[in-house]
Amino acid sequence: TGTTVIIEDVAFPVEELAGAVRRLQALLLKYHYHEALIFGHALEGNLHFVFTQYFAHAREVERYRGLMDEVCRMVVEEYDGSLKAEHGTGRNMAPFVEMEWGSDAYRLMWELKHLFDPGNLLNPGVILNRDPAVHLQHLKPLPAAGSEVDKCIECGFCEAICPSRELTLTPRQRIAVWREICRLEAGGGQADALRRNYVYQGMESCAADGLCATRCPVGIDTGALIKRLRSEARGPRARRVGHWIDHHFAPLTGLTRGGLRAVGLFQDLLGDGALARLSATLGRVSGGRLPVWHPAMPRAATALPRMLPSESGEGRNGTVVYFPSCVTRTMGPAKGDPFGDPLHQRMRSLLRKAGYRALFPPSPGGLCCGQPLQSKGLAGPAADTLRRLEQALWEASGEGRHPVLCDTSPCTLRMIEGFTRPLKLYEPVGFITEHLLPHLECTGKRASVALHLTCTSRKLGLAQPMLDLARRCASEVVVPEEEGCCGFAGDKGFTLPQLNAAALRRLREQIPEGCALGVSNSRTCEIGLARHAGIPYQSIVYLVDDCHRARG
Repeated sequence: TGTTVIIEDVAFPVEELAGAVRRLQALLLKYHYHEALIFGHALEGNLHFVFTQYFAHAREVERYRGLMDEVCRMVVEEYDGSLKAEHGTGRNMAPFVEMEWGSDAYRLMWELKHLFDPGNLLNPGVILNRDPAVHLQHLKPLPAAGSEVDKCIECGFCEAICPSRELTLTPRQRIAVWREICRLEAGGGQADALRRNYVYQGMESCAADGLCATRCPVGIDTGALIKRLRSEARGPRARRVGHWIDHHFAPLTGLTRGGLRAVGLFQDLLGDGALARLSATLGRVSGGRLPVWHPAMPRAATALPRMLPSESGEGRNGTVVYFPSCVTRTMGPAKGDPFGDPLHQRMRSLLRKAGYRALFPPSPGGLCCGQPLQSKGLAGPAADTLRRLEQALWEASGEGRHPVLCDTSPCTLRMIEGFTRPLKLYEPVGFITEHLLPHLECTGKRASVALHLTCTSRKLGLAQPMLDLARRCASEVVVPEEEGCCGFAGDKGFTLPQLNAAALRRLREQIPEGCALGVSNSRTCEIGLARHAGIPYQSIVYLVDDCHRARG
């Protein structure tokens, strides 16, 4: 914690490599770098050495100076080696270029530099620098910023997959700015302006999807830091509201369905254009607190029956506990979607075809995994909600005897990560592939579908099974090159639509002509995908059910 990772690469004559390794080890130990690593490409005489370095104290900088001076003299004077084996010189080696190449060659380098760059505009001071201590200046301390991110060396591998990279900050930048806030506050500096800007730039616009961890060499999930910061920013009133929501979930989902039903009525009466204009006006008047309606918005889902019947019989091929997620219980298909029935009906249809009996937890309308509360920083109420769901599924599954199926992948991952009891948990792709396909036969394929691999599907290791499943149902499966998060991020597609737009800015151009349907396994993601792709997106369950029948 609080250290910078230093990586250097040097080269020696191959016949001298063994002795050079021992000499380098001795120097690292002399300067107390006991955890340093040495590795490389032996056939080329190429060695990398890696160590961690504090820069917060003058004595640590002096220790670093001593090591670099001795290593460079050892490489050049003792072994006639190279101070740069395969990577760029940079400021860390700039003071030693003359030592390696000699005064005449060094003077020639400067002359060439002046010929091509008389204004010293290109990489000033990076490769050629007359300051013998340039490698000890402008050192960047890495103060402790939180256990979630303290291992970050700011390599930037995470940036390409972040949905907000073209809107606000990347994970690397979020960590760097937060470290600077921590450094300023620890030293009595002024961080108020940074903190104010960080609310939107760092916290609100973070999807917290965790895909950055899949690219990070040490698995850092920057979203975990952001969720903690959101939680710390919540006061007692917000926590009370969270607990109230937790204890009134069923009526709240009913109220949400009622609101969507009313919006659907307005859509039928006013038409898409008039409703969109009215919604945009209300959004401006509310200061962005009301989401702006668009044609991909869902209509109300058909409510679950009060006494949801379990499928009769034992199920010739098995029994499963089916938990319809709160989002699919609330949000149905959009007007004009090719499949207009609620997802829970299609899921039950597919289970029946495969000979599976579906059981349901008691009062599923009041159950939730707590993901909406967790993403808002309300960790306490979210944990209570999750525990209540776990208890209900534990009882419904016969204490883990039957597998549990949830129809939405983010909810499933939340349960897998948060449950403490040995429940066998599945989302649709995994359950269909493992349990249902052996009992189904394909009746025909669609010509072309687009497939969105959700963040949670990737983290669950289901990207390839999802692609294989789609290929069973369509002759052509298009997976757009955008391989990151769609940016809808729960409700952020409603409250922060610019994040969704930034993440999917190149989606429409990647949908080929003739492709009229997209599939995924998260209802909220499908809303944003449909809006920005220009074609409807629905659960892959609809597609599988539409293309299969019971095996004869």
